[in-house]
Amino acid sequence: MIEKPSFFFRQWKVRLIWNEQTQASKLNSSQAIWDGTKYVIVPGEGVKTLIPSLHAGEVYSNGVIQYNPFKISVGDLLEFYPLVQAGQLIWELEVRFNGLSVVANVTHELPGHYILANEIMTSEEIELNQFATWESLPAQGEIWDEAKLNADLEQLKIVHGLHQGIWGKIMEVKGVGEVIIAEATLPVPAENALLEDFVGQPQILSRAEEEKVDFFASKVKLVEEGAILARKVPGRPGIPGIDVLGKVLPVTSTFKDFQFRLKKNVYLSEDELEVVAACAGQPVRLDDKTYLVEHVYVLNKDVDLATGSIEFPGDVFVNGNVQDGLRVFAGGKIEIRGSVSHAELRAEKGAKIHQNLLGGKILIGEKYVVRSELLRLIAELQEQLCFCLRNTAELVKSQGPNAHKPGQYLKLVLEKQFTELPKLSNRVEKFIIEHKDDELITEGLIVSIRTAKRFLTGLGPLELQSLPFLQRVNQALEQFIANLTLEVPEKLSFVVSYVQGATIECGGSLECQKGAYNSDIRVDGNVTIEGVCRGGKIFAGGMVRIRELGGSEVSSTFIQISPDSRLEVDYCHPNVIIAVGKEIIRIEEAYRKLEVYREKGRVQVEKIRASSIIN
Repeated sequence: MIEKPSFFFRQWKVRLIWNEQTQASKLNSSQAIWDGTKYVIVPGEGVKTLIPSLHAGEVYSNGVIQYNPFKISVGDLLEFYPLVQAGQLIWELEVRFNGLSVVANVTHELPGHYILANEIMTSEEIELNQFATWESLPAQGEIWDEAKLNADLEQLKIVHGLHQGIWGKIMEVKGVGEVIIAEATLPVPAENALLEDFVGQPQILSRAEEEKVDFFASKVKLVEEGAILARKVPGRPGIPGIDVLGKVLPVTSTFKDFQFRLKKNVYLSEDELEVVAACAGQPVRLDDKTYLVEHVYVLNKDVDLATGSIEFPGDVFVNGNVQDGLRVFAGGKIEIRGSVSHAELRAEKGAKIHQNLLGGKILIGEKYVVRSELLRLIAELQEQLCFCLRNTAELVKSQGPNAHKPGQYLKLVLEKQFTELPKLSNRVEKFIIEHKDDELITEGLIVSIRTAKRFLTGLGPLELQSLPFLQRVNQALEQFIANLTLEVPEKLSFVVSYVQGATIECGGSLECQKGAYNSDIRVDGNVTIEGVCRGGKIFAGGMVRIRELGGSEVSSTFIQISPDSRLEVDYCHPNVIIAVGKEIIRIEEAYRKLEVYREKGRVQVEKIRASSIIN
């Protein structure tokens, strides 16, 4: 109210507030009237569509059930029959697949019904899902409990594979559903042991052939010591299963295992799952499970450009020739049935050539050759250095203390008496650097040799400390020689039929069955030449036995033996030079039964003059 009536003005003055939303809602509201069985829906003004709720109940329009949204016309009779459930929880147990599982077919209905509000606020359409609500009621149907479930399972004799939380899963079912109650433990199939092979296809050989495995140089596959040739991936036996009734389900597959069969030069790892090479060589797989490593390499043809050169860590046998420009290197022995022509052979444990050796280079027992040469060079250096220092000391003593400095006398002695000593120190240093991997060449030896070179070459002798340092070097070299003893292996040898124009170094002994011509031969052990030895040079650390030596119409033949060795020659031609240590003997005429040796510090030569020369 704004103004009341007065004496002169008889009207009321008020402000009117109109609630448009409320009025519109009343105009558009629909009514749901319950008659005890169903709801009669009276649509409000402006309602054009009704959307049924299939889960909440059934909607009829003019007596016809509606499943989909439908249009509403004025005067339509709309009825809603809500879902009413008395409440039920029952099941049926089913054993499936001959006892592999048990399933409960559950029917679970909650007690209650759906209700609608008396007034339904809508606009142009009514969606019953929004206005139908569930109202729980006391259960009136059959309700089973967990004790019933356990009793049913016991009656079916279900004793294995029951799932956890079965009752909770049954309670979660809404309407009708399946619940897996129990499942069998299925048998685990066997897994067979598997073989991982790293060698290749088996070479199917008889027992008689196992010792005659052939290899070809162009296809040699080598392995190092400790290499894995094969591996077994362990399998496992099958595990039987159990069905829900407690019956054992057998394993259908049979477990298959295997054991490696080992031949030579292989062994099993600690877990017995791997075949390991016991030495370097050629791996061989004799059959599916049998392995060996051949430390012998056999080539049943020539070593030529087609096969290529051979480098093998064990023994090498060639049933043919070795042609020009190729090489055969073996960590063990070499045996060649044919000839060798201008090739290079290296064998650590000996070699034999059944036919001729023409040109080329042969190195037998490289380790012993290197050590023998090392000892010879060190001994020669120490001997000359010792004499040089002695002569220098005598010269200094003779000249008196007020003369020149000691280094100047050392320089003078080197220039007058020991001109080769500086060159020898250079040669020794170069040798030890080239073979520094040998365990005998220590860091101390290298330092001593380099110190000797420093004070023996150039202006080194004139340095203030040259003599004291060289004296220490001499003592170190003398001790090295005293501590080093080289024993030539008895079985290390080189045997050849005929030699011409070849260079041979052998750490053991040499046997030439026919003859040696114009060859450079250096042997740490004994030398035996059953035929003729003409031209060339022979350096031997042991006994030398030659049937016929030298020749007047060829270049001179030189033989050097160690002071403790002996030379025996059945017939010696002129033009032969023999060295025993540093003492030189020249043979100017022919002799029979020539013997040269050292006795009581003197070289003895026993000979019988020949009346004629044998051609």
